[in-house]
Amino acid sequence: MPKLHYSRATTGEKVAECLLDPADAADSGLIGDLVSAAAQKGAALLWVHSRADLSGAGFTARPGFHEFCADPCPPGGEELPVLPDEVVLGLLPRTFTGQWGHKEFDPEWAVSPEGIFLGLRSGGEWIGLCRVEAERRAVDGPGFVPAARTDDGVRRLVLAAGARLGPGPVTVETWGEDPDPYLAAGFELTKWDGGWELILPG
Repeated sequence: MPKLHYSRATTGEKVAECLLDPADAADSGLIGDLVSAAAQKGAALLWVHSRADLSGAGFTARPGFHEFCADPCPPGGEELPVLPDEVVLGLLPRTFTGQWGHKEFDPEWAVSPEGIFLGLRSGGEWIGLCRVEAERRAVDGPGFVPAARTDDGVRRLVLAAGARLGPGPVTVETWGEDPDPYLAAGFELTKWDGGWELILPG
Protein backbone atom coordinates (compact mmCIF):
# COMPACT_ATOMS: atom_id res chain seq x y z
CA MET A 1 0.00 0.00 0.00
CA PRO A 2 1.35 3.50 -0.76
CA LYS A 3 2.67 5.34 2.27
CA LEU A 4 0.28 7.97 3.63
CA HIS A 5 1.72 11.31 4.77
CA TYR A 6 -0.24 13.47 7.16
CA SER A 7 -0.45 17.24 7.30
CA ARG A 8 -3.02 20.03 7.39
CA ALA A 9 -4.51 21.89 4.45
CA THR A 10 -4.41 25.69 4.36
CA THR A 11 -8.04 25.59 5.51
CA GLY A 12 -7.15 23.56 8.62
CA GLU A 13 -8.41 20.07 7.80
CA LYS A 14 -6.16 17.10 8.55
CA VAL A 15 -5.06 15.56 5.25
CA ALA A 16 -3.75 12.10 4.37
CA GLU A 17 -1.76 12.22 1.14
CA CYS A 18 -0.08 9.69 -1.14
CA LEU A 19 1.21 8.93 -4.61
CA LEU A 20 -0.64 6.19 -6.48
CA ASP A 21 0.76 4.33 -9.47
CA PRO A 22 -1.89 4.29 -12.23
CA ALA A 23 -1.41 0.51 -12.49
CA ASP A 24 -2.72 0.15 -8.92
CA ALA A 25 -5.71 2.46 -9.31
CA ALA A 26 -8.08 -0.29 -10.49
CA ASP A 27 -7.54 -2.23 -7.24
CA SER A 28 -10.67 -1.33 -5.28
CA GLY A 29 -9.31 -3.18 -2.25
CA LEU A 30 -6.23 -0.98 -2.21
CA ILE A 31 -8.32 2.19 -2.48
CA GLY A 32 -10.50 0.92 0.35
CA ASP A 33 -7.43 0.25 2.50
CA LEU A 34 -6.16 3.80 1.90
CA VAL A 35 -9.52 5.27 2.86
CA SER A 36 -9.73 3.13 6.02
CA ALA A 37 -6.16 3.90 7.11
CA ALA A 38 -6.61 7.64 6.58
CA ALA A 39 -9.94 7.71 8.43
CA GLN A 40 -8.51 5.73 11.36
CA LYS A 41 -5.81 8.41 11.76
CA GLY A 42 -8.47 11.11 11.94
CA ALA A 43 -7.92 12.63 8.49
CA ALA A 44 -10.80 14.64 7.06
CA LEU A 45 -9.47 14.53 3.49
CA LEU A 46 -7.61 12.00 1.37
CA TRP A 47 -5.42 13.55 -1.36
CA VAL A 48 -4.10 11.19 -4.02
CA HIS A 49 -1.58 12.22 -6.66
CA SER A 50 -2.03 10.01 -9.71
CA ARG A 51 -2.53 10.12 -13.45
CA ALA A 52 -5.27 7.49 -13.08
CA ASP A 53 -8.95 8.46 -13.15
CA LEU A 54 -10.26 7.99 -9.60
CA SER A 55 -13.72 9.46 -10.20
CA GLY A 56 -15.24 5.98 -10.18
CA ALA A 57 -14.02 5.54 -6.58
CA GLY A 58 -15.80 8.73 -5.48
CA PHE A 59 -12.85 11.13 -5.75
CA THR A 60 -13.17 14.66 -7.08
CA ALA A 61 -10.59 15.86 -9.62
CA ARG A 62 -8.42 18.79 -8.52
CA PRO A 63 -5.68 20.71 -10.38
CA GLY A 64 -2.61 18.71 -9.38
CA PHE A 65 1.12 19.17 -9.90
CA HIS A 66 2.51 20.86 -13.01
CA GLU A 67 6.12 21.47 -13.98
CA PHE A 68 6.92 23.97 -16.71
CA CYS A 69 10.25 24.71 -18.37
CA ALA A 70 11.66 27.35 -20.70
CA ASP A 71 15.16 27.79 -22.09
CA PRO A 72 15.73 30.66 -22.13
CA CYS A 73 13.09 32.19 -19.86
CA PRO A 74 10.48 34.11 -21.86
CA PRO A 75 11.27 37.84 -22.09
CA GLY A 76 9.39 40.67 -20.44
CA GLY A 77 10.30 40.14 -16.80
CA GLU A 78 10.35 43.30 -14.72
CA GLU A 79 12.49 43.93 -11.65
CA LEU A 80 10.41 43.21 -8.57
CA PRO A 81 11.63 43.70 -4.99
CA VAL A 82 13.09 40.93 -2.83
CA LEU A 83 10.94 40.65 0.30
CA PRO A 84 12.57 40.76 3.73
CA ASP A 85 11.83 37.84 6.06
CA GLU A 86 9.37 39.82 8.18
CA VAL A 87 7.24 40.64 5.14
CA VAL A 88 7.34 37.02 3.94
CA LEU A 89 6.29 35.77 7.39
CA GLY A 90 3.40 38.23 7.44
CA LEU A 91 2.25 37.52 3.90
CA LEU A 92 2.66 33.75 3.46
CA PRO A 93 -0.03 32.69 5.97
CA ARG A 94 -2.57 34.56 3.80
CA THR A 95 -1.44 33.18 0.45
CA PHE A 96 -2.43 29.85 -1.12
CA THR A 97 -5.50 29.69 1.17
CA GLY A 98 -7.87 27.10 -0.24
CA GLN A 99 -5.49 26.24 -3.10
CA TRP A 100 -5.37 22.48 -3.55
CA GLY A 101 -2.13 20.69 -2.68
CA HIS A 102 -0.83 23.42 -0.38
CA LYS A 103 -0.22 22.87 3.32
CA GLU A 104 -0.70 24.92 6.45
CA PHE A 105 1.89 27.71 6.76
CA ASP A 106 5.26 26.59 8.14
CA PRO A 107 7.56 29.47 9.19
CA GLU A 108 10.66 27.26 8.96
CA TRP A 109 10.00 26.67 5.27
CA ALA A 110 9.34 30.38 4.73
CA VAL A 111 12.78 31.53 5.84
CA SER A 112 14.74 28.62 4.36
CA PRO A 113 18.12 29.79 3.03
CA GLU A 114 17.59 27.99 -0.29
CA GLY A 115 15.52 30.75 -1.82
CA ILE A 116 14.31 34.33 -1.89
CA PHE A 117 10.84 35.75 -2.40
CA LEU A 118 9.88 38.43 -4.91
CA GLY A 119 6.84 40.53 -4.05
CA LEU A 120 4.02 42.16 -5.98
CA ARG A 121 2.12 45.24 -4.75
CA SER A 122 -1.25 46.76 -5.57
CA GLY A 123 -2.56 49.96 -4.03
CA GLY A 124 0.42 50.10 -1.67
CA GLU A 125 -0.27 46.63 -0.26
CA TRP A 126 1.64 43.39 -0.83
CA ILE A 127 -0.72 41.06 -2.68
CA GLY A 128 1.54 38.28 -3.99
CA LEU A 129 4.90 36.59 -3.77
CA CYS A 130 7.01 34.09 -5.65
CA ARG A 131 9.86 31.93 -4.36
CA VAL A 132 13.04 31.72 -6.44
CA GLU A 133 15.85 29.17 -5.95
CA ALA A 134 18.96 30.24 -7.87
CA GLU A 135 20.92 27.00 -7.35
CA ARG A 136 18.19 24.84 -8.90
CA ARG A 137 17.10 27.61 -11.29
CA ALA A 138 13.61 26.86 -10.00
CA VAL A 139 10.55 28.98 -9.30
CA ASP A 140 7.49 28.09 -7.21
CA GLY A 141 4.09 29.03 -8.57
CA PRO A 142 3.12 32.40 -7.04
CA GLY A 143 0.86 32.81 -4.05
CA PHE A 144 -1.65 35.62 -3.62
CA VAL A 145 -3.79 36.98 -0.82
CA PRO A 146 -7.46 35.97 -1.21
CA ALA A 147 -9.18 37.39 -4.32
CA ALA A 148 -5.93 38.94 -5.63
CA ARG A 149 -4.85 36.14 -7.98
CA THR A 150 -5.04 37.07 -11.66
CA ASP A 151 -3.42 35.63 -14.77
CA ASP A 152 -1.54 38.91 -15.19
CA GLY A 153 -0.23 38.72 -11.62
CA VAL A 154 0.98 35.15 -12.18
CA ARG A 155 2.71 36.20 -15.40
CA ARG A 156 4.39 39.23 -13.82
CA LEU A 157 5.79 37.29 -10.86
CA VAL A 158 6.98 34.28 -12.85
CA LEU A 159 8.65 36.34 -15.57
CA ALA A 160 10.26 38.58 -12.93
CA ALA A 161 11.60 35.44 -11.23
CA GLY A 162 13.02 34.23 -14.53
CA ALA A 163 14.66 37.59 -15.17
CA ARG A 164 16.15 37.46 -11.67
CA LEU A 165 17.77 34.09 -12.48
CA GLY A 166 19.36 35.49 -15.62
CA PRO A 167 20.23 33.69 -18.88
CA GLY A 168 19.59 29.97 -18.99
CA PRO A 169 16.80 27.46 -18.36
CA VAL A 170 14.04 28.06 -15.82
CA THR A 171 11.78 25.46 -14.17
CA VAL A 172 8.45 26.45 -12.61
CA GLU A 173 6.62 24.08 -10.23
CA THR A 174 2.97 24.59 -9.27
CA TRP A 175 0.25 22.91 -7.21
CA GLY A 176 -3.49 23.35 -7.59
CA GLU A 177 -3.36 25.76 -10.51
CA ASP A 178 -4.66 26.02 -14.05
CA PRO A 179 -1.70 25.64 -16.42
CA ASP A 180 -3.02 28.18 -18.94
CA PRO A 181 -1.32 31.34 -17.52
CA TYR A 182 2.07 29.61 -17.63
CA LEU A 183 1.57 28.32 -21.16
CA ALA A 184 0.44 31.77 -22.27
CA ALA A 185 3.58 33.28 -20.72
CA GLY A 186 5.75 31.07 -22.94
CA PHE A 187 6.52 28.06 -20.74
CA GLU A 188 6.20 24.42 -21.84
CA LEU A 189 4.47 21.79 -19.71
CA THR A 190 7.06 19.07 -19.00
CA LYS A 191 5.57 17.04 -16.11
CA TRP A 192 2.21 16.67 -14.43
CA ASP A 193 0.33 14.53 -11.94
CA GLY A 194 -3.40 14.54 -11.44
CA GLY A 195 -4.90 15.59 -8.13
CA TRP A 196 -7.78 13.70 -6.51
CA GLU A 197 -9.64 14.47 -3.29
CA LEU A 198 -11.99 12.38 -1.18
CA ILE A 199 -13.89 13.73 1.83
CA LEU A 200 -13.61 11.10 4.54
CA PRO A 201 -16.44 10.12 6.90
CA GLY A 202 -16.55 11.40 10.44
